Amino acid sequence: MKKPLRVLVVEDSENDTLFLLRELERGGFKPTFERVASRAALASALDKEAWDVVISDHSMPGFGSLDAIEVVKKKELDIPFIIVSGAIGEDVAVNAMKAGASDYVMKGKLTRLVPSIERELREAESRRARHKAEEELKRSQQELSDFFEHAAVGLRWEGPDGVILRANQAELDLMGYTRDEYLGHNIAEFHVDEGVAEDILRRLKNGETLNNQGARLRCKNGAVKQVLINSNVLWEQGRFIHSRSFTRDVTDRKRAQEALSYLAAIVESSEDAIIGKTLDGTILSWNSGAESMYGYTAGEMKGRSISMLIPAYRPEELPALYEQIKQGAHIERYETVRMRKDGTTFDVALTLSPIKDAVGKVIGVSAIERDISARKREEEERLKLIRELTDALANIKTLKGLLPICASCKKIRDDHGYWQKVESYISDHTGAEFTHGICPDCMQRLYPEYTIKQ
Repeated sequence: MKKPLRVLVVEDSENDTLFLLRELERGGFKPTFERVASRAALASALDKEAWDVVISDHSMPGFGSLDAIEVVKKKELDIPFIIVSGAIGEDVAVNAMKAGASDYVMKGKLTRLVPSIERELREAESRRARHKAEEELKRSQQELSDFFEHAAVGLRWEGPDGVILRANQAELDLMGYTRDEYLGHNIAEFHVDEGVAEDILRRLKNGETLNNQGARLRCKNGAVKQVLINSNVLWEQGRFIHSRSFTRDVTDRKRAQEALSYLAAIVESSEDAIIGKTLDGTILSWNSGAESMYGYTAGEMKGRSISMLIPAYRPEELPALYEQIKQGAHIERYETVRMRKDGTTFDVALTLSPIKDAVGKVIGVSAIERDISARKREEEERLKLIRELTDALANIKTLKGLLPICASCKKIRDDHGYWQKVESYISDHTGAEFTHGICPDCMQRLYPEYTIKQ
């Protein structure tokens, strides 16, 4: 099968052109061609179509191969340019090759034409492939450089001595330095903690890759940034060229973590039960206060329903409360009854708050539960005491006024007309009780012998 070949022929002789085409067909090509014989026609043909090869006569009236080479070069086209001429001197041939001709073939030796074209096509293809590879490499290098300079995270290179060789804008912005102020300095100058930079460099030299290495860097304004460093080394034939370090500022995240840890410590150390739940009542968090109050560990309760703590006789309480929470309501000091692991019930005061996500949607419930059993007992004891005092005062009032008493036996007549001993009457109308004894006067009068002996 013949190979297609697009040939642009620069020739003023139509017969010579046909002769060339027959030679190409004999060599296994299927040529399509256009013949031009002037500078303008050549330029036009080059503009309107892509050609595989240009074959040019050396000398034509008013136009020659050197002129044709110049037109092709101005178009910046990498096309094999072969001169086919009846007579050409060695000096002219050398000049033509220097000007940009790929080869020259004498018209009397056209058997060299096809091998020359095949060789030049291979070399042209090789040049195009090499040029494409060079362009791709150049583009890749440009993309890498652009990525380095414009990455959102800090990037820097350090030499084997720790000196900063390159840094991107994000790194400079993080540290607050200009490029001239930062480059050329040893990275150890910016580490707050002594020995950290040296330890990182030592580990890199040992071939380690660092992932999320924590460090503290001091900025130009004196502020200390908490950072995580990812770094490895570019090696060439066992030689440390430079490190490649990514620096991420986690200062705000560290502060948030510290604040959360502090809050978690407060929650965990609280004597109140602090419980986090989903909107269907599934327990997500359970602090030590809840463990002490209910007798269940966190492992026993997480993932279970809060309803297991509610006595069976209060089935409607939870849905009613949660419906208010879903509407964003806060419920404070709601007094109710809960049940411990051992089945005993006790009084609690609940404070319920909605847990919201980043867009304000209610996704759960936070409950602070306080055992108020002691307070309830104190209230009951106080009320009992008040009732007893009230009853005593009421009884005491019944002894006011005139009481009919016998002048002889000292009995008192009650409201029903019966006569009672004084101590019986008082006992019935007050909370007082009597003990019996004998006074000294009666003792001397009734038992004089005992008094004398004494």
